[in-house]
Amino acid sequence: MVSFEPSVLIVDDAQMVCKILSDELSRRGYLCTTAYNGKDALNKLAAVDFDVVLLDIRLPDMSGIEVLARIRSNHPNTETIVVTVVRDVDTAVEAMKLGALDYIVKPFNLDKLDTNIHTALETRQATDRFPTRMDAIARGVEARLDSLLGYSKIVTQETSDIARQLDMPEEEIKRWAAERVRHNARRNAAIESSLNKLERSPVAQRMMGIAVPYLFTPKPDKSQN
Repeated sequence: MVSFEPSVLIVDDAQMVCKILSDELSRRGYLCTTAYNGKDALNKLAAVDFDVVLLDIRLPDMSGIEVLARIRSNHPNTETIVVTVVRDVDTAVEAMKLGALDYIVKPFNLDKLDTNIHTALETRQATDRFPTRMDAIARGVEARLDSLLGYSKIVTQETSDIARQLDMPEEEIKRWAAERVRHNARRNAAIESSLNKLERSPVAQRMMGIAVPYLFTPKPDKSQN
């Protein structure tokens, strides 16, 4: 259970969106800061250890994907939720591979966003308990893998094997592995939920090769009569 005042960085080039989210989330007990572009967001992240970032994909100076990659590299304990109008399965998958906890398509329900932020905070608290040196090994293993699906078990196993070769305590390894399994289960559930939502859009269905019913019945060719 989250029992502190969580800090949230809202990154969106639409100032009205930032204001609405900041006002609504502040009323729900969050400490909100806004940024209207990627550079501003990264500068604020460098100055403050935010708990959660709500990140748009389309920013004026750099893509949200680039910002997300910087967050993962420089702020591994900050959880990121992508909030965007971009209905693109490939973008969603790339965001999840770079560590986004969820991918929410606008317009969205504020209560659902609040729930997602709480999930992100609980994930962050669990991640904070991971031994730092175990995470360092895990990041090295992850860097060698491209696959999104099924790679987390490989990362956990290889990380544990390397840790044993370094004579790290078995209790520490098992505690980290168990926490990692729970962390990945939450993230995989978020990925599945986001992709299921995206698959319902006609654009995503065409991209994924899913048959889409014709909106109009073609008129017969009278020239063949």
